[in-house]
Amino acid sequence: MANSGNIDTPLDEANPSRFMIGVWALCALVLLLDGYDLTVISFIAPELVKEFGFDKSALGPLFAASLVGFALGGPLGGLIGDRYGRKFTIVASCFIFGLATLAMLLSTTVAQMAACRFIVGVGLGGALPTATAMTAEFTPKRLRNRVLALVSTAVPLGAIIPGVITAALVPTYGWRVLAVAGGVLPVLLAIVLIWAMPESFKYLALRPERSARLAALLKRLDPDLQWVPGSGGSAEQTARSASLTRLFGDGLAGITLLMWVLFFMNAMALYLVISWLPLVLQSLGMSIQQAGQFSAMFAAGGLIGGLAIAALISWVGIALLPAMFIIAVPFLLMFAAFDLSHAAIVLCVLVPGISVGALQVGCSTITGLLYPTAVRATGVGWGLGMGRIGAILGPLVGAAVFTMQLPPQQMFAFAAAPMIAGAIGAVILAVLCYRRFGSLQVDETAVKNETVPVGDSNPAEQVS
Repeated sequence: MANSGNIDTPLDEANPSRFMIGVWALCALVLLLDGYDLTVISFIAPELVKEFGFDKSALGPLFAASLVGFALGGPLGGLIGDRYGRKFTIVASCFIFGLATLAMLLSTTVAQMAACRFIVGVGLGGALPTATAMTAEFTPKRLRNRVLALVSTAVPLGAIIPGVITAALVPTYGWRVLAVAGGVLPVLLAIVLIWAMPESFKYLALRPERSARLAALLKRLDPDLQWVPGSGGSAEQTARSASLTRLFGDGLAGITLLMWVLFFMNAMALYLVISWLPLVLQSLGMSIQQAGQFSAMFAAGGLIGGLAIAALISWVGIALLPAMFIIAVPFLLMFAAFDLSHAAIVLCVLVPGISVGALQVGCSTITGLLYPTAVRATGVGWGLGMGRIGAILGPLVGAAVFTMQLPPQQMFAFAAAPMIAGAIGAVILAVLCYRRFGSLQVDETAVKNETVPVGDSNPAEQVS
């Protein structure tokens, strides 16, 4: 079979193969370790307070340091990926956040630990969106949103692991076992990726001097394919030329602003809870094993929520967003206001975990379907950027609770506030989307309003 011109065509016509699924699996492993290293500091922090006598309020900037680095790592990873390739960016990012996590073993002050966490964040910021972009670039258009949603659940799955290790090993081996696992595994994975990870189709298609390498890679996708380079390259070029102002035209202004609000509010609540939960639980008298188990439940809830969204989003659509914001609020307020039994705490941890995990996946997926192809990547990229701002502020709010000497569990009332704001915004968003698109079904919405006849762009491209 011969093919020329747009690189999207052979990919979109391909059936899932062992080669394609292998790329998805490698990207999922990157995201799993990304989720581990992003959250592991929450489990290390209580032990730092005990060992070094750090003031609890000083942990807020420590939690935020990796998130600031994460916000910077995304654009930096994009620049490096455009010049040197997706594979190089992912491999380098894994080495960076792995080695920086190992460097935490040598830290004895908050400043040193925060510096390590900042570098960890830079590596995480480069790895997560680039691995997501690679997943999209090795997935046919008809499967892309479901595969992206499924692979993205590796992040909350990775966030479960520090809690499990904390409960099982930290009482015997100390907090350093968390840093060793978070450092060694990404370095080993980076070595594997050097050998096993292919380069992006679209990166190679934009470089005529690498057409032979592209042809060989396409042979692995379809042995019968005869690739003839064309002048168009990829629709990615068209998508990149999209202007930010397109997000606010054609009746999309209110929808765009509200999606930004939802990204911001969910990330603020998520990182407020996930950063401080182990310390709050220990302050309530739980052992380190119990705190680890309950914190792992919160992350497990995120995994459940992400899988649920991946399964339901094509059928239920935008109505999922207000439901997920609303469901978390009573449980967060209950945790903040009452002395609860362990069974009740399980519910107050698990349900908000399901909610914020579902919203992480849901906001990205729905945003990727609300816009025409030419501005889809831009829309998702800006939404995730707004979420990063909320993620940085969340841990700082928790530090303020300790500074004001409020009961530690009351920070969950502060987590409920952005979820309430998000619920209001999501309801208004659903109304605006119904008026604009005539439907709450995101797949149907995308088809009805696909006004730019170019090939599909990659929703993660602008982030990477």
